[in-house]
Order: sequence, then C-alpha cells, then structure tokens
Amino acid sequence: MENYEIDSKNGIVIVSINPKIYSLDIVYSAAYIFTEKCYVLLDGDPLQEIIAELRPKSKDEDLKKIGMEFNNELINYANYDSQSRKNVRLREILLQRAMLTNLAPSKDANQPIPMQNAEYLEKEAKPWKSSKETKDEENNNRKEEEPSATFV
Repeated sequence: MENYEIDSKNGIVIVSINPKIYSLDIVYSAAYIFTEKCYVLLDGDPLQEIIAELRPKSKDEDLKKIGMEFNNELINYANYDSQSRKNVRLREILLQRAMLTNLAPSKDANQPIPMQNAEYLEKEAKPWKSSKETKDEENNNRKEEEPSATFV
C-alpha cells in the first residue's frame, strides 16, 4: 500500500496524507525537512486529505526514494509529537524546579530577592588562603604569644 505517486515525466512525487493519522503540524515539520533538497507544495483539505507535491531541486534524485523518505519523516515527527504530549507535565515540573532552585525561601514569593550590598563585601570578604598558609600563620601566632604566668 503506497500513498505516493511518481510522475517521471514531470519529475515529481505526489504524496497523499491522511489528516486523521498525521496532523497538519506534523506534515509541516516533515515538509520543512525536505525544503533543502526539494521544492514542496502542500495542497488539499486539512480535514479530508493533504497532498504534498515534492519536486527535487536536482534532476538525478531517485523519486521513489524521496517518496519513501517523506513517509519516514511523517512517522518521525508523529512519534516526536506523541512523546512530547506524554512528557509535557514532566517538562513543566523540571522547568519549574530549575527556575525555583536559586530562589531564597521567603514568605512572599513575589518579593524580589535582596542583593548583598558592597559594604558587606568590603568589610567581611577575605582572600582565599591555602591550608599550608593557614597552618604557617597559626604556628607563627603561637610562637609570638608570651607564656602565661602559670608556666613561669
């Protein structure tokens, strides 16, 4: 059962598409893929039958292969559409989670998050030191301390 006809005289492939199986969006997606190697004309009634006329841009293209590849693209985008519909809620949840990840907990979610002011950074910020530098400083501080009166 083939849904395409080959017109070798005019060098075109005519594909008949059932809109009850493939929505117009799926047909557009499949047709868009073919715009690089074919001129594509869509016609027909989107409620009864959609007709895609594929005219290769180069004369040495295999017309039968083009018709079969177009059908494969219809199936490809129909599957993509089906999977997208199944996963829509999961994508929404993941997007919400990603958007909320960096928000600080607050009583009112509509309040803007306060930014740290520059004064805090100037007073409290300290440069990073390696653990060896920190140990050396601690040892130096211990050596400089005067002995307490109890050890005298």
